[in-house]
Formats: sequence, C-alpha cells, structure tokens
Amino acid sequence: MIRFALSLGLASALALAQAPARDLPTRPGAGTGSLSGVVLIDDAEGRPLRRVRVFLESLDEELARTTISDDAGRFAFNGLRAARYTIGGVKEGYVRGNYGAIRTGGPGASVALGDGQTLTDIVLTLPRGATITGVLLDAEGRPIPGVSMRALRYSYTPGGERRLMPVSVTMAGHVTDDRGIYRIYGLAPGEYAIAAPVSLPQSAGTPIVALSEAEVRRALDEVRQAQRQQAPPVAEEPAGANVDASESTAVGYAPVFYPGTTLASQAALIPLAKGEERSGIDFQIQYVPMTTIHGSVFSPQTPVDSVRIFLIATADVTLSRDNNEARSTLATGKGEFTFSNVAPGAYTIVAKGSRLLSPGAPVSWATVEVLADGQSEPQVMLSLQSSLTVSGRISFAGRTPPPDATDVRVTLVPMLTGGQVSLATAPARVDASGRFTITGVTAARYRLQANLPGRGDWMLSSAAIGGRDALDMPIDLKQSVDGAVVTFTDEPGEISGIVRDGTGKPIARQTVVLFTTDRTLWAPYSRRLRATVTAADGRFVFRMVPPGEYGASSAAEIDEGEWFDPRLLERLTQTATPFTLAQGEKKSVVIRGPVSY
Repeated sequence: MIRFALSLGLASALALAQAPARDLPTRPGAGTGSLSGVVLIDDAEGRPLRRVRVFLESLDEELARTTISDDAGRFAFNGLRAARYTIGGVKEGYVRGNYGAIRTGGPGASVALGDGQTLTDIVLTLPRGATITGVLLDAEGRPIPGVSMRALRYSYTPGGERRLMPVSVTMAGHVTDDRGIYRIYGLAPGEYAIAAPVSLPQSAGTPIVALSEAEVRRALDEVRQAQRQQAPPVAEEPAGANVDASESTAVGYAPVFYPGTTLASQAALIPLAKGEERSGIDFQIQYVPMTTIHGSVFSPQTPVDSVRIFLIATADVTLSRDNNEARSTLATGKGEFTFSNVAPGAYTIVAKGSRLLSPGAPVSWATVEVLADGQSEPQVMLSLQSSLTVSGRISFAGRTPPPDATDVRVTLVPMLTGGQVSLATAPARVDASGRFTITGVTAARYRLQANLPGRGDWMLSSAAIGGRDALDMPIDLKQSVDGAVVTFTDEPGEISGIVRDGTGKPIARQTVVLFTTDRTLWAPYSRRLRATVTAADGRFVFRMVPPGEYGASSAAEIDEGEWFDPRLLERLTQTATPFTLAQGEKKSVVIRGPVSY
C-alpha cells in the first residue's frame, strides 16, 4: 500500500517547483563572459521556438537569471563571471528542457565559462509534451464539471519511500469542463496514474452527497408505489417497513484513480511516449461509506478551546503538492471535536495547542492513529504534552575570520515515513554568543540543518547531537536536547574529474554518482550521496564534500533520486573508483564509462 507523510506547514522536499525569475546576490563587480544560443523544438524539423523562458544558474555562486527567447528562438546572457552554469527552458505545452540532458525532462550538463569567454553555440531543445485526455463521470454516469484532475508518477520522498507524486505541468486543461472532459498536457515520457480528487468539503459542512440505507430504501419504495398505480394490486409490505434509520450508513464521494478504484495501489499506469496523445482515459467516481469520528482533548496547561485538531490521511497517495489535504477544526470549550463525512482509510489525528490564549506557554501536542471503515464511529481521546526543544551553539572552524553568527539560520527538517507527522517549526535565530533554540518540536525523525546566506565560502560541516552527526543520518527525537553543535568550515572538500570511454575519449552527458562507502550512511537525501551530469568535455565537479571514504561511478539512464537506492549503490560499487577525501582536500579522479543499470 502506498503511504505518504505530511509535515504541517512545510512543503514537500520531493520534486521542487521552478523558482520565480530572479537575480540572486553575487560578489561585487560584473563579469565579462557571455552565453548565447537558440531554443529548438525537439522533433525531426528542429524549428526555432519563440517565447521560451530560459533560465541560467551558476553552480559556483548565488546567481540565477531569466530571459525570453525571441521570434528566432535566440537568447543571450551577458556580464557573466568565469564559472560553471546550467541552462534550462520552459514553455506551456512543452516538457522542460535542460541543456545536455540525457533523456527528456532529465537533469542537464553544466557549461564551463572562462573569464571573458564568449560561447555562442548553446542549443536548447524542448520536446512537445505528451497528453492524457478523458471523461469523468459520476456514479450515475453523468459528467462532472469543475474537478481538477491529477497526473502522478512514482518518485522518491525525503523519507526514502517510492510513491506516487503529482507532476508539475500546466494546470490549464486539468479541470473538467461541462462535459466532464479533461486534458492534461505537457507530460514527459513515462508511466502515469490519473486521479480525480473528488472529495467531501474540507470543512464539516454539507457533503456532496450523503445517503443513508434508509433513504435509499424509501426512494425505492416510492418507485414501487408509482408502479403499483399502473399495475394490479398485490400484497406487499408497507413502504419503509423494517427500515431502521439508526442503522443507516452515510455515503459520499472519495478520490478515485483510473480505471475506477479508490485504492492508489490498484491504479493503472498509463505509458506515454514523447509527444503522444492518449485519449479515452474515462472513469467514474464511486460512492463509499463515510465515517464520523468523535474525540476529546485533555490538557492541564492549555485551554482546550484553543486547541486545533488536524485529521490527516496516512494511507493514500498525496494528490497535491501544497499539502492541503488535511482537515482541521477547533476543539469546543469542553475539549470535544468531530470530523464527519470521513472517507474510508487510515488517518492520523494531531492536536496542537495554541499560544494565543496562553502567552509564553509552550506549544503542546498529541497524536493518535485511527481507522475509518464506514461502519463504526470511532471515539478517540488525546492528552496534550509539552513540545520539545533543541538548543545548542554555532561553531566556525577555518583559517579566515568567522562571519557573524547571527546571520545563521538553524532548522530541523523532518524525515518522515508512513503515517509519521511533524508539526512545522520556524528556523531558529542565533544570538551574538552563537546560541540557538528551536521550540515547538514534536517527536519524529529529523536532520539538523543550517545555512549562512550570502557566504558561499563557508560550508556546513557537521551538526552533532549526542555524539551523532545529524547531517549524515536523521536523529530520532523523543525528548528535548541541549548541547547540539553546528559547525561551519571555510575548507570544504571538492571532487572533480573526467569520464572517459575505453579508448580514453571524454564522454559528455554521462551521469556520475558519488557515494560514501560506509553503507550505514546510505540514507535518502544524504549529503554523501550525490549525482551530476558531465559537461561537453566529460568533466564534472562535486563541491562542498565532507571528508570520508568514497566511490565514484558513471551510470547511464538512471531516474531522478535513484542514486539514494541501496540496490543501485550496491551495483555501482562493482565498477566504482575508490578514494579518500581529507578535510579541505581537492581531489581529481578519472572514471571509466559508460555503464548501464
């Protein structure tokens, strides 16, 4: 069964949306280099593509720029420093293209620009996106307008789970029209599930449909009564006989996956080739038995009517990227709450105490798991407990004068799996003495992260909690922690090199995977597990690498995030180039390729 994790108020870390066009801070002074090229349609004709938003980002400093291709598909970026750059482009109806990408929609290769150098031969190709279209019908076979459909495909979550995630494509056409027709376009080649997230309102108001068994039988009796008026009388039970309304079961709509199942694990995967249009993906929504959940909250410190209750589905796929699938309500003055019209499935109920009525009081919380089966009305009780705190200090280890510690922001990043839930915490500020405290933390697994905006010369080196580095492996927090030490260094390690084939020729657009040989550190989104694509000259660079024992190997056609998969890493160890990286060392390696997995 596919499961998902939700961090309230915290956006998912799995497929990141494109950042808005912007220019980020750079070092003083303008560069003298330039990059220019043309955007083409990725087809047999290769025609220029106008009005494409072209993005340029530096891998060596905080720089991002945007421009628009002209009628001839041309674009240019001037005033650039000597650095490595990545280039990509987006246009409605097309799949995002990244310069040097091995496959459609895949990561691109970097372009190395020298001081004062001018490169004019950049060719960026964007393929037409594939399309899925069909009709959505209600349980009676009538078209349903106004439903925002979802296309989903398998990818990796920050917690390491491989599950269905919504893809980021143009929203126009997703919504069904008055005929129930939808059209999802701009899709990259691959396999997709289609979902209709038709559900009851997030509030406890009137459901879309709520029919009891008694109401259904009464309606049937009315039909029989009308039929009897045109037929000879026969002995029959009185209308509504033996119907006990108290035993009725409310029904309603729930999200449904093509070809017509409410279980994400049973969703059909639709294969799409480049630019293909797949029609006839029609299906109906279903009535499912609904549940009412009752509960009570107890708290010795927090007024119960200031407690907000969240109901979070934990057994279904995420159908939106903004984590808006949680319902919430406030407890009454007696600490009672109710969630009605709950579709079948597993849920986590989280109670969070508010500080509004108790200024200065610590945030309190409680959580419980509950199963909605449409047959019973669960009764749950939650006893609030005080939230946790994580405190410590900032340390700078380097050869140059340290920056101002108050510029550092320290954050706990939840690493959740299954039905785990974490209430979001705001980044902690650091005082002049280097001390910080993160409050309002709920028990879960976290990585302790910190960033120093505008200081790319300092790297986060370690985040020690109880003798363990929370940058390498998540920490399972069950109690408050004091004594955490977050260390920055101005001597970051660097690994560079080149990928060559059997004849010694450099290989462009080859994926290079860097991984620690310590298998205990093979964890999702580990800083010791990375991947990049070689440039046109076959070269690659990994910056800000912590010291340790590593292997590096080339791999063709691996999926985004697959380099966190231990099964792939085990295979890569057989062909990897091993080496040791010391603190602040810059090492160059040669890798043989290509290797397919």
